[in-house]
Amino acid sequence: MKTAARRDRLLNLLYRRPTTVPAVARALGVSERTVYRDIASLRDAGHDIHATPGPGGGVRIAPDGRPRAVHFEVAEIIGLALSVAILKATPHMPFAGSAEAALDRARMALSPERRRAMKKLERRILVGAPSSERVRRSLGEVDDTLLSVFERCFTGSRSMAFDYVDAAGATSSRHVECIALVLHAPTWYILAWDLDKDASRTFRMDRIAAPTCGDALVGHHPLVEVMAQARPEARSADDVWNRRPIG
Repeated sequence: MKTAARRDRLLNLLYRRPTTVPAVARALGVSERTVYRDIASLRDAGHDIHATPGPGGGVRIAPDGRPRAVHFEVAEIIGLALSVAILKATPHMPFAGSAEAALDRARMALSPERRRAMKKLERRILVGAPSSERVRRSLGEVDDTLLSVFERCFTGSRSMAFDYVDAAGATSSRHVECIALVLHAPTWYILAWDLDKDASRTFRMDRIAAPTCGDALVGHHPLVEVMAQARPEARSADDVWNRRPIG
């Protein structure tokens, strides 16, 4: 996480409630010394932050402190967009329209370059109908590290490695390019290009174990081509997939 993004997240934590330096360090994945340095820097920028030194030191921000501009990371707005898409896919959900309006304002807060990057990512998040009862009954536990690893690989164009247990119970090791996130609530899948098999594959979230983030990818396989190989019998990808990108 870049310094500016980390400090912005630190402010978000402080505006929620008083906390402690060790808790902030755990939330940000940094040392307590780094937290104290960030607090000092934010104070210099005019934020009224109070911190108690020593083990378990408390830290809080004055509720009437200096107003601040809101800065979004692309991944944060992608999360908002996915949430809005889920709301819209649920019939007669209150506040779905208001949430979409707020998302549009958040998009406009991005620089043109980040807005373009976000648009590309949104096209790779596909939302379809809810999972069948059969799939929901068969869902297992999801690896604790999967979300953070997938998010880094998906937004950072990095390869991803993991062990996979298929429907028949066979285990294999996979090394993939994450092409799309496919959501059939509450289940999600990774539509991927298997770098070892040189072919399109789909992986269900609860069947993935021990995921790791790999190297940056140089070339990228287009979503349309990967979808076409995954379902070659379709006249078009949309005919069979029946999923819409969130953006």
